[in-house]
Amino acid sequence: MVHELKRSVNLLIILIVIIICTTSIVSVMPTANASTTPKVLAVSGKCELFNKITVKVENLAEMVEQVDKDKIILYLDGYPLREMLQSQDIFSNELEFDLTFNESSKESWNSLLGSPDLLPPKSRKVSVTVGIAGQAPIDTDIKADNAYDLIVVKKVSFWIFMGIIVVVIGLFVWLIKSSDIIRDSGPQPGGLNAKNKPNQKTYSLGRAQMAFWFFLVISSYVFIWMATGAYSTLAASVLALIGISAGTALGATIIDSSKRSDTNSQLDTLNRETSTLETDINYLDSMTKAIPAPQNLTVLNKEMTEKKAQLARLTGKIKDLVKAAKTLPSEGFFKDILSDDSGISFHRFQVAGWTVVLGIIFIASVYRVLAMPDFPTELLALMGISSGTYIGFKFPEKQN
Repeated sequence: MVHELKRSVNLLIILIVIIICTTSIVSVMPTANASTTPKVLAVSGKCELFNKITVKVENLAEMVEQVDKDKIILYLDGYPLREMLQSQDIFSNELEFDLTFNESSKESWNSLLGSPDLLPPKSRKVSVTVGIAGQAPIDTDIKADNAYDLIVVKKVSFWIFMGIIVVVIGLFVWLIKSSDIIRDSGPQPGGLNAKNKPNQKTYSLGRAQMAFWFFLVISSYVFIWMATGAYSTLAASVLALIGISAGTALGATIIDSSKRSDTNSQLDTLNRETSTLETDINYLDSMTKAIPAPQNLTVLNKEMTEKKAQLARLTGKIKDLVKAAKTLPSEGFFKDILSDDSGISFHRFQVAGWTVVLGIIFIASVYRVLAMPDFPTELLALMGISSGTYIGFKFPEKQN
């Protein structure tokens, strides 16, 4: 009886020990697995270009062991940012990243910073994690409602930029109104306009197009530089557009100047011929009035009549040339750039239309991806054809 009781007690003790050991093993195993899995726990520092952030990673030693420093990648909102790691501390489980705009991360930064909220400038919530090249990024607590603020555009820099742009554009508009900065070349027209102010020359389509692309490109360039720090952002197609607009303005100016020069040359020739005819007519008139009358009076009268008719024809030509060479007054910006001597012309409308379309595409591209668009060759050729057509049609136009 006593022996059986001892045996039962021993079995009970063994069973209790087995249960305790099993429970301990089961409870310890998940903890051990969880403790060896790297995970982003926290982020500190200002998350914006040209600043540093520190990422705290649980079990960092397990992640970076036998891994080259350059293979550790920072992920913001899923976009990989390579070659950013500045330092690592496995004792404090921290990785320090220097947020720079390098060639390997250019596309990621363009996507992260593109389409920003600008009025007013706002930060953007992004998830933050890290990973090893060739592997998926590790789990992170910095996501969803706990996402980190990415500063896209500095408020102070943006408002300074906007202030400068507004002042420069305002100054340029004032110059447009008060000077000939984008008006046709040539002498000023006479007379007064409807506001009882001196008439001004007509606006030039070529110069207006050149000014449009100048301000669009330079403001976009400064904005991209302000947001990314990149200054090598001018695409070859953008340079081609500037060249096309400059060539259009230069070609139009050369043609206008050439036509004025031809007109002045013709006027000089006609005036000399007129002066010669007037001298001849005066001489013939004095001969016909001589006393006694000359024997060839009939011949002299006939010759004088012919020269007077010739003088009348030359005088008419001079009036037509003077009228054609007369500088016409401005009738308003849009009417001036779209009109020639026959009224609104399609070739001018075509140039203006393509300029506006490409300008809208240009602005949208800069806003979406913080990069100047690289227009295809075919589109540039179309713009060049439109500008060439405009230049070609200027040859038969009357000089305004």
